[in-house]
Amino acid sequence: MSDQPLESQLRYASDPDPARVDTSINRLDLAPLNGETPSELRPQEILRIAQDAFSKTGNWVTFYREILGSTGVVRQLYPQTEERRKFETTETFAELQEMLAALRSHDPSKSDATEPERMITIRIPKSLHDALKDESEEMSLSINKLCISKLLQHIDSRFVPIQQGRRRGRRPGPQGPRKKQEIATVHQFVAPNPFPQG
Repeated sequence: MSDQPLESQLRYASDPDPARVDTSINRLDLAPLNGETPSELRPQEILRIAQDAFSKTGNWVTFYREILGSTGVVRQLYPQTEERRKFETTETFAELQEMLAALRSHDPSKSDATEPERMITIRIPKSLHDALKDESEEMSLSINKLCISKLLQHIDSRFVPIQQGRRRGRRPGPQGPRKKQEIATVHQFVAPNPFPQG
């Protein structure tokens, strides 16, 4: 039995065999981040490290992970959601997006060569799917690349609907075995006695 937490032991079907993945090529040797940077100088600090990353990789997934990912420098310097959303409206954030687009344009590799892929399934109306298909053809992109491009952009909270009721759908992450219903409710029918005594 492994001493690792269960969550780290679970693997997706699309994950490569860990024994065959060289994780040393997945990280960049970047200039150290100055976590004590004053708030007014944080955009320049992010840009400094992003330019370093841009010069050291041709892989967009690696760049994204190091700069904009959940453990990237942007989240390290802007850990609070509100201040991070504010940063996403700046010219510096636009420059990061341009770097990302440039790497995506010239990166022939698949993302799973750098890290495992995940898949999400969403339900959309046919009219929206048709519009995405038309837009992808106009831009000479696959729908997959177009959707990734849209997902990488900042979205203003004004354009996001308020969630009504509880969140539906499949939970993210590996899904464990479904539990079988172990308790069945038994309804007992008691017939009246046709021969009452007395």
